[in-house]
Amino acid sequence: MVAISGSNHRHARYAASRYEVIEVLAGGGSALVKWRLETGRTHQIRAHAKYLGVPLLGDEVYGGTKSMALSLLKPRTPSSHHGHLSHMISKLDRPCLHALSLGFEHPHTGEFLRFSCPPPDDFSEVVDQLRGINTSVCDKR
Repeated sequence: MVAISGSNHRHARYAASRYEVIEVLAGGGSALVKWRLETGRTHQIRAHAKYLGVPLLGDEVYGGTKSMALSLLKPRTPSSHHGHLSHMISKLDRPCLHALSLGFEHPHTGEFLRFSCPPPDDFSEVVDQLRGINTSVCDKR
């Protein structure tokens, strides 16, 4: 995916990303997505997700506002989950984005370096809660 917003602007820069939906969550109102960056622009994933119309959950700057999240999730979840969903969304204090692994070529040695880190607890809790809603939706059908 290449987003070309305002490409006529003299400061516009090329940015390319690839993405893959790993898991659909909360009855289709959310998804766990794997991103692979071909360029390394600041806020690249956030900007590309917004461009695609699917901003990151909790990303108040790039359109993934709490009210938008609720408007997308509530219609796809049983009403019995709405209170819990509202509480979970209200507690978000950052975009739900985590770099599972990063890799690059060392500029001096040429050695390829790779670093990985499991998702933090707050990220995992949100994913687990959205999975729980997904299970409930499937059980009701």
